[in-house]
Amino acid sequence: MQIVALTVKIQSDQSLVVLRHRCRQISELFGLEPLQRTRLTTAVSEIGRNALQYVGTATVNFLVGASVTHSGAQSVLIRVTDKGPGIPASVWSGGEIGALHRVGGLRGSQRLVDTFSIEARPGEGSTVSMEMLLPQNSPWLQAADISQRIDELFRRQPQNPHEELEQQNRDMLHALEELRQHKHDLELADQRKNEFVAMLAHELRNPLAAISMSVEIMRRKKNLQMADVEKYRDTIGRQSTQLTKLVNDLMDVSRVSRGKVELERTVVGVGKLVFEAVEMTHAFVDTKKHRLLMPALDNVAWVDVDLVRMKQVISNLVHNAARYTPLGGLIEIGIIVVDALVHISVKDNGVGIDAAMLPKIFELFTQASNSLAREDSGLGIGLTIVQRMAEDHGGTVRAHSAGLGCGSEFVLTLPTVTPPAGECAAQPVLAAARDIGTPQRLLLVEDNVDALQVMTELFQMHGYDCAAAGDGLQGLAAAMDHPPKIAIIDIGLPGLDGFGLATELRRLYGADMTLIAMSGYSAPDTRQRAEQAGFDDFLIKPIDMPALLQLLQALPDAAQPSPLTCP
Repeated sequence: MQIVALTVKIQSDQSLVVLRHRCRQISELFGLEPLQRTRLTTAVSEIGRNALQYVGTATVNFLVGASVTHSGAQSVLIRVTDKGPGIPASVWSGGEIGALHRVGGLRGSQRLVDTFSIEARPGEGSTVSMEMLLPQNSPWLQAADISQRIDELFRRQPQNPHEELEQQNRDMLHALEELRQHKHDLELADQRKNEFVAMLAHELRNPLAAISMSVEIMRRKKNLQMADVEKYRDTIGRQSTQLTKLVNDLMDVSRVSRGKVELERTVVGVGKLVFEAVEMTHAFVDTKKHRLLMPALDNVAWVDVDLVRMKQVISNLVHNAARYTPLGGLIEIGIIVVDALVHISVKDNGVGIDAAMLPKIFELFTQASNSLAREDSGLGIGLTIVQRMAEDHGGTVRAHSAGLGCGSEFVLTLPTVTPPAGECAAQPVLAAARDIGTPQRLLLVEDNVDALQVMTELFQMHGYDCAAAGDGLQGLAAAMDHPPKIAIIDIGLPGLDGFGLATELRRLYGADMTLIAMSGYSAPDTRQRAEQAGFDDFLIKPIDMPALLQLLQALPDAAQPSPLTCP
């Protein structure tokens, strides 16, 4: 609902002075930021001057309240109405300023405000509307609040032309200073982005170099011993894990920045949550020879969270503490419940954070310089993910440090919930071991030759009768020749893609066949298409083979499927 706060009549140059003054007052009273005030006042003044020049008189209404164009937002809306001949369709039509009229007051005013529109009635005048949204953190205005501020406005005296000119000069200087600051901030952001790209290239090339060199040595070395194979295999495994983490971090920061993360919430005890998160980083902490102190991990509080995402948040904080603490350091984890909030803290005695860097530590691509080895510096996106995931759960994360060399502490705060009935989680049910003597038939469809060969060997090593196909049509032929119990299908296949192959297999064999999709694409629409095509599960590349094998072993052991009979 919009409430008329003020009306100003334009009849002379003096009335334009009053218009600008009232526009600044309204903007200030209702919380517009200084640069917003200057932009809105400039746009209203320009449109008012046009009305005075071409019509001779106009009425300006100032309205405040819920935005008419942006749901859930508040705004200051100014309408300049005249009784002139109306603005021709060549100037404004279909919400756009005509190509011949994009230089001058209309176009400039449109660029200054958040929403701009013209209602033209040939021969009956026109109304130009300009809207500026209030800052998102502004308190929601009730009718009584608006009336009180309007009363305050009327108690203020209008300015004379001399005072108006001085005010304009002050506004202009303030606007210029804000623009300089914005320019400086953009330059810093661009610099951080360039540094990030260079850092990313470095972080990707290092593990790739180690992998390629290990393969090259294994290819060239004469009399290769099993000990050599194990050494280079472990090297390739470690570097592949690092590459996977880098790619996952990049995907996560992209998703959270665009608000595309879908949370699968569950009520879990804080002790269980922290234990599993720390377990994820324990190996890295051990390599740094740190001491890790934790309280008794009882479920002193319960939280409603996406378990996977929140474990990632806490493990990121522990991983950072280990990364930025010299060898043999101390990491302390604390859990404190205050009222309806639980505070999970991760404290270290590492390199600390400079006071100038502390307010920026959660910004994307921001990284403080440190004295640790270059490979430990990361990409500068982990804390951004931590902050945004905490906010998505209704919580916060704060950083504290007394300065460089004084260590740091991060505190994650989450709202608590009522514990579930019984306050105990169900024990996992282990799947019965399969009879290796009767191997399940498994179809693997993947167009990457190397990946197809390696995965086929892995499945065969674990007792599966694995058939391999390099494209969708080959996969369909293999399934019709010897129907599998399980089909693992890449989505991006040449010819018949994974969606089409899954649809055909569902048509032929119904629900008797387990279909598992795998893809490098993880967008929600890709997952939705996979579900519509009939897939039972969706895996993101690179495939976590231990998890996949565990998933397969948990499937019920049934007879081989047979084609459905069609009437």
